[in-house]
Amino acid sequence: MTGRSRVRAADVAAAAGVSQTAVSFVLNGRDAGNISPVTRQRVLQAAEELGYRPNHVARSLRQRSTSSIGLVTDGVASSPFGGRLLAAATETADAADHVLLVMDLDHRTGRVDDAIADLEHRQVDAVIYATMGFTQLGEAPASRIPLVLANCTSPDPGTSSVSPDDAGGAVAALEHLAGLGHREIVMLGGHHDPTLPEAEAGNVSGPIRWEAFRQAAAERDIAARLHTRGWEINDGHAAALDVLDVPAGERPTALFAVCDRVATGALLAAAKLGLDVPGDLSVIGFDDQETLAERLVPALTTVALPHAAMGEAAVRLALDTSTPAEQLVLPCPLVIRNSTAPPRPER
Repeated sequence: MTGRSRVRAADVAAAAGVSQTAVSFVLNGRDAGNISPVTRQRVLQAAEELGYRPNHVARSLRQRSTSSIGLVTDGVASSPFGGRLLAAATETADAADHVLLVMDLDHRTGRVDDAIADLEHRQVDAVIYATMGFTQLGEAPASRIPLVLANCTSPDPGTSSVSPDDAGGAVAALEHLAGLGHREIVMLGGHHDPTLPEAEAGNVSGPIRWEAFRQAAAERDIAARLHTRGWEINDGHAAALDVLDVPAGERPTALFAVCDRVATGALLAAAKLGLDVPGDLSVIGFDDQETLAERLVPALTTVALPHAAMGEAAVRLALDTSTPAEQLVLPCPLVIRNSTAPPRPER
C-alpha cells in the first residue's frame, strides 16, 4: 500500500485558478495589498479541500526559521505539574504555528548545557529552560539563541524569565485565614539547604513563603510560628502531630502547609487525633497539585501555582525577540474549597 502523494502549492494554484505566486502570498500571510479578498478566499478554500499542508523544511530554508522551540526541563515532564505547563506551552506554540521539542533530563541537571547545544544543532528558534520547583539559578544556562527561564530566575537582567509569586501567594493564604478569624496559626514549612545533594536540598520556595507569611501575620498582630519537617506527606503528618497532639488550649486553630503534600499529611494527622477539619482546625496548602488537592476529604483550600500561565508566557517571550528581556512574576491565586472555615467560637 502506498501513501497519498503530498499536495503541492502548484496543486492549490490549479484548483483555485490562480498563480503559484498568489498561493504563496496567501499561505505565507503576505496577501494584504497584493491579493484581492475574493482570490484569497478561493486559495484558502482550495487548500482546505485538498488537505494542503505547508512544507516546513522548505519554508525554514526560505525564512531561516524552523518554527520550533526547544524546551529543556530538569523533570517537569515527569512531575505532577508538568501536564499544565507543557499543555499550555504546546498550545501557545501551536497557535503561533510552531512546534515544541521537549527534552526532559529527569533531574540530571549537569546535562542542561549539552541538551541546549543539541537543540541549537537542530536549529530551533529559541530555548525554554523550565525547572520542576522554583529555582534561583546562580547563572543562566549557556545558549547561543534566545533563552527563556520558566519557574526559575537568574541574576542576569538580559535573560527573560517567568516565575511564580510565592510571596504573594503566602500573603493571600494568611489574609484568607485572618479574614476567617484565625489568630493562632502554624506554618508547616519546607526546608532549603543548597549545600545538601539535590535530592535532599528542599526548595527555596519554603523560606520565601514563610518570610512573606510571617511578615503579613505580624502586620495583623496574628501569632504565627514555623514548624519544619520536610516536603512530603509523611513530613506533613509528623509535623502536624507535633503541633496538634497537645492540650486543646495550646493548639493552633489553623495550619498553613508549604505544599499540598504536606497539607495531605496534616489532614491525616488531624483525623488520627479525632479533629474535625474545618470544624476544629482549618488547613490550607500551596500548589493546587493536580489529582490531589480537590480530591482530598475535605477538598483542600490551597494557593495555586500558575503552571499553565508560566508555560504560555514562556513561549510568548521565546517568540518575541524584538523587545528587551522581561522578568515576569505571575500571581498565585487562592483556591477556596472545604478545608478552611472560621474557628469555633470558644476558641
